[in-house]
Amino acid sequence: MSKASGKTGRALPRGADKGPGSKRYYTLADIAAKAEVHVTTVSLALRDHPSIPPATRARIRTVAKEFGYQRDPLLDALNFHRSRRNPQARRASTAFVVHAGTTRLFSGNHYQPLVYAGAKAAAEAHGHSLEIFVVGQGHLAPARLNTILTARGITGILLSTFEIDIEQLDLDWSQFCAVKIECLHLAPNLDAISNDQMQVARLAMRRLRTLGYRRIGLATAREDQTRLGESFGMGVLVEQASLSENECVPPLIFSLADVPTLPRLIPEWIQANQVDVVISNWNELFDVFATARMKLPDDVAFASLDVPPSMPHIAGVVQNHRLVGQRAMEQLAIMTDAYQRGVPEAQSITYIPGYWQDGVTAPKRPRRAVATLEAL
Repeated sequence: MSKASGKTGRALPRGADKGPGSKRYYTLADIAAKAEVHVTTVSLALRDHPSIPPATRARIRTVAKEFGYQRDPLLDALNFHRSRRNPQARRASTAFVVHAGTTRLFSGNHYQPLVYAGAKAAAEAHGHSLEIFVVGQGHLAPARLNTILTARGITGILLSTFEIDIEQLDLDWSQFCAVKIECLHLAPNLDAISNDQMQVARLAMRRLRTLGYRRIGLATAREDQTRLGESFGMGVLVEQASLSENECVPPLIFSLADVPTLPRLIPEWIQANQVDVVISNWNELFDVFATARMKLPDDVAFASLDVPPSMPHIAGVVQNHRLVGQRAMEQLAIMTDAYQRGVPEAQSITYIPGYWQDGVTAPKRPRRAVATLEAL
């Protein structure tokens, strides 16, 4: 084999005889000659390096495609290993893209800061920087975001939290590799990392039963159900399948437009269904209970399906938002370093489980109260 044939990629020329002795490999030098550029320019262009103008990158990729050129995965692995030994030399940028309608989730007790913190820590560990981009009304249009990312040579994207009315994000996905953080409703079907909301609901149901609760009612927003693939509701239904009929409480699924009326809807639903404990990912229900003058846990118990760090005293399931962000960035870093681009043929979804936390809002029930309920 000649020295030139050992370079970073190879492919049979179209129409070539595949018999012994007739095999030939295309190299970076072949592409450079056809594109009339230096070999180094070809190497950088095929890695989407921002130092190469977008038009030149596109022209070189076209020539490479004509030749049937493919990168050598073994050499890519070697280059990746070398770059890891000098992380400062490969400071890649990654876009953390959020929708304008969800920027409120970066404040207060919301989960987005935890997701971002996990992603940022993983990005730094992999030699990446992480930059927030906001799309939507009053911010970047998708076409403008596409232009900015391409011009800056940013090929890795994390998509985190999009409103359910945003069904698709129109970027030139052939130029990017991306991972979604939850927002499973958002097209295209990219790989995704999500809290395991079904496991969260099932865990809450099981632990509350061990604490003596029997009439367990789910209250959540329809928009959350849609965004998370109906996972809370399905988790409750799976657990209810093994319960007697008199222990199955119909969920209260409200719309965001109904929020102002919750101080009326919640008490009516609790009374009509004899709910002894409410489970919900809406920690805002504490304000609803206060407005309705309902005392916890005397009038009704409460278990959160998403216990925030600022409320360590309440009962419920702690979702590991930081780990979700960390795993998403780790997966994206692997994809970026392997030069993967485009929408995968088959989507993969990784689910991160939560864990139970005891709290004063759902204390253990006296045996006498449980026995009385079961006799009804």
